[in-house]
Amino acid sequence: MKLLVIGATGRTGMHVLEQAAARGHEVTAFTRKPELLDGRDDLLVVVRGDATDPSSVREAVAGQDAVIAAVGGSGIARALIATMREAGVRRVVMTSSRSVPATRPRFAVGMAWLIFRKAYVDLARAEGMLEISGLDWTVVRATRLVDRPGKGRVHIDFEADATGGEATLPRADYAMALLDAAEDDAMIGEMPGVCGARAGRA
Repeated sequence: MKLLVIGATGRTGMHVLEQAAARGHEVTAFTRKPELLDGRDDLLVVVRGDATDPSSVREAVAGQDAVIAAVGGSGIARALIATMREAGVRRVVMTSSRSVPATRPRFAVGMAWLIFRKAYVDLARAEGMLEISGLDWTVVRATRLVDRPGKGRVHIDFEADATGGEATLPRADYAMALLDAAEDDAMIGEMPGVCGARAGRA
């Protein structure tokens, strides 16, 4: 499919680009730093822009089959919702954090909210905006992301609190989960939580 990746040069976005191209998608990369993608011949188009600015996003969204926002937030959600509606593009997958709905372990969640409250409130706002957007959305909530080699599998559940899997998640495996969600219509309207896979388990 024709796939737009927002935040394409971020640490997760770069994995999404690589894996999406390997899966045969026609990839448009949207980034503030297009120079980081110089020499990449596996991308259809590279677009420079600010993902919170609808005028920057509008041209990149046109003609796409789906959008993966490898960075989250209400500003990005607002710009995507407006421009995707205009362009008639319906499928969007956005990143978020498992800490947004989590209630336990109480101490760890409380500390995370104390430190990252502003970011989590903004992610919660973005999730709410997508829920009422009328688009075919999926929000993929991750545990703590790490820059380690991926395992090629993840643990996914749909509970507020993680029901299994590792507390950390390699970014390569998160990118895999984002692409899997974009390709799976059964994930429309869902907010799966993604954890790292434990040995011998998915």
